[in-house]
Amino acid sequence: MTDQTPKAFDFGAEPEPDPVPEPATQPAAPKAFDFGEAPAVATSAPKALSFDDIPAAPASSSVTRKAAPQALFDSEDHPAVRDALATARDDYPVLFEQAQGRLATLFRRILPVRLALVTQWAEEPLMGQAALLQPITELVLKFAQMAVPAQLEAALASTQEPTGMFGKLFRRAQSPAEHKAALTSSRAQLIRLMADSEVAMRNLEASAQNLNLHLTALVIVSKLTAGTPDAVLTDALVQRRTLMQQAVRQAELSILQMGQVRQQAADLIGQVSSFLTVTLPALEMAQAQGGQ
Repeated sequence: MTDQTPKAFDFGAEPEPDPVPEPATQPAAPKAFDFGEAPAVATSAPKALSFDDIPAAPASSSVTRKAAPQALFDSEDHPAVRDALATARDDYPVLFEQAQGRLATLFRRILPVRLALVTQWAEEPLMGQAALLQPITELVLKFAQMAVPAQLEAALASTQEPTGMFGKLFRRAQSPAEHKAALTSSRAQLIRLMADSEVAMRNLEASAQNLNLHLTALVIVSKLTAGTPDAVLTDALVQRRTLMQQAVRQAELSILQMGQVRQQAADLIGQVSSFLTVTLPALEMAQAQGGQ
């Protein structure tokens, strides 16, 4: 019974077919980590890490950019800037301590020395300072035109009895109270002048300090370039230095003059206040009591 069951896959004595060979072009399995059979090229060192045969750097590479001459003056580490800073430290120790970073910035701007740089050196600070001198001049002129000392003198004189026959006959009677309005207005103007002059002086002082730093940098550069055969550059350095010295001196004189005006104005404010709050009320009280 069992021997008569058909065998679906029994083809008799036919020989089994030979196994189909795998295509030569299709590997059976990846061998990415089979270092025993890896080709010789795969085991060689990568070209990028080979220092025996470094290719030439392209023109836009970072190596070329770092070697560019103009980048040397972007840092105070350049020899010319270091020499200038060393000279500043020796010749101007106090200024160097206060403004080392600003001096380094100025040295990087003017070095290497060229005629075009020298002839335009500190042009903007010079023009800025000239503009700041104008408010100082106007305030000094305004103070002179107010003539507060003469007003105060006349007010104080009105409180005195006339002396001598001439004074009694020809002096026009004027009450001290008639000076009250004028002196009150003058006091307000003086207070305003004090406030305006403080701002003007602060701005001018800052401008003069900035200009003086530019001048110091130019003086040091002139010292380092002494003996240069370029006569035109030497003359330009001298002329520019002289101009800047005159500008700094003008600022110093204007600040000194404004300081004197402020001192006078402060004294006058006190005198006018004393007249309005002490002298005049006392006179008015005395007159009121005398009229009773």
